[in-house]
Amino acid sequence: MALQYLLMNGAQLVSTMIVAPLGNFSIAAHSFAITAESLCYMPGFGIGEAATTLIGQSVGAQRKDLCWGFARMTVFLGMAVMALMGVVMYVFAPEMIGILSPVAEIRELGTAVLRIEAFAEPFFAAAIVAYNICIGAGDTLRPSIINLSSIWMVRLTTAALLAPKYGLRGVWVAMAIELTFRGTLFLIYLFRKKWMKIE
Repeated sequence: MALQYLLMNGAQLVSTMIVAPLGNFSIAAHSFAITAESLCYMPGFGIGEAATTLIGQSVGAQRKDLCWGFARMTVFLGMAVMALMGVVMYVFAPEMIGILSPVAEIRELGTAVLRIEAFAEPFFAAAIVAYNICIGAGDTLRPSIINLSSIWMVRLTTAALLAPKYGLRGVWVAMAIELTFRGTLFLIYLFRKKWMKIE
């Protein structure tokens, strides 16, 4: 877990290095868009924390039926809530960025990237909640590998390829592609039930 957090923070550093050459407006829009987006994925993390507790209790009680029921309920609830938040983010992107910056160029760019990211929110929820389900079940190695390989091999590689031509929009397209890919991998892993350590 410690290694995962270290490498995840390293990935954020590399992402900033990709954005930095794009200019001051891009750096500011990137920073403000991340702040605005955090309001939309907070519910996903809340549901993920609840999932960890519910799954942990179900595993401790050796209740395979409850474990699987809670897993499905929390992941689909997380996806539904964050899909709704994605709609809110898409519609109110100009206002969300406008609160953070009065500069027209930053607001325009920030709005564009938030609207790109809005489409990936349900899959981001799937990744968040399914990962927390695995933690609750005591399965940490394979989910960590999914997280790290997806971020380092898909997000950063794609961002590095798209940024020179498409600027900050390319970086956020890469982010949306990676979140969708990671969420899909976690859903497949979840439904294969290899994380359930209940006989």
